[in-house]
Amino acid sequence: MAGKYDDLTREQLVRILQKRDRERRYGLVWERDDIEADLAVDENFVVATLDKELSERPAPWENLVIEGDNYDALRWLRMAYAGRVKCIYIDPPYNTGNKDWVYNDHYVDANDRYRHSTWLEFLYRRLTLARDLLTEDGVLLVSINDDNRAKLEMLMDEALPGMRVGSFTWRTRIGGNEGGEHFFTSNHEPILVYANSAFKFGGTEKTYAM
Repeated sequence: MAGKYDDLTREQLVRILQKRDRERRYGLVWERDDIEADLAVDENFVVATLDKELSERPAPWENLVIEGDNYDALRWLRMAYAGRVKCIYIDPPYNTGNKDWVYNDHYVDANDRYRHSTWLEFLYRRLTLARDLLTEDGVLLVSINDDNRAKLEMLMDEALPGMRVGSFTWRTRIGGNEGGEHFFTSNHEPILVYANSAFKFGGTEKTYAM
């Protein structure tokens, strides 16, 4: 039976072993293909093409719409807009296993020993690219459900170290607690907030003055 390392060169195998010797990880650990992860940023790069017929007027533009795979778009944006984006909102796949959704929500590889590995790696690569786009006061907001919040929060701590601000709750629908085995309402979802050091929500400074 063929193994996943059979096609690697000696040099690639040595790199994997050296990397594992250097890193002893605690916390969230998922299965990664080290060689693929190292090469992913530069491999099969897709160049964006401007459609002048859809442009409202000649450049420069105040708004930009990019149509394409989000990974390709993020790689292109990092080249052109690194450190220039103030706010990013992401509504990623929740990995519920639903195959009848408008996008793929079933990121599971039968060969993974940890069923969330493919989903975690999918998000990790995109989060690290998004991180590099943020300004000094930039913020990244990510929606998620209760089922996978803990996993995503630990992943974001890994991809965006020292950037955790907190979370807030979003009301997703109007309804009661009549559903489910425990009569537990599912009307709300958390939004995780990670930001650079200069970020602040709008408001006023707290004061105890009378």
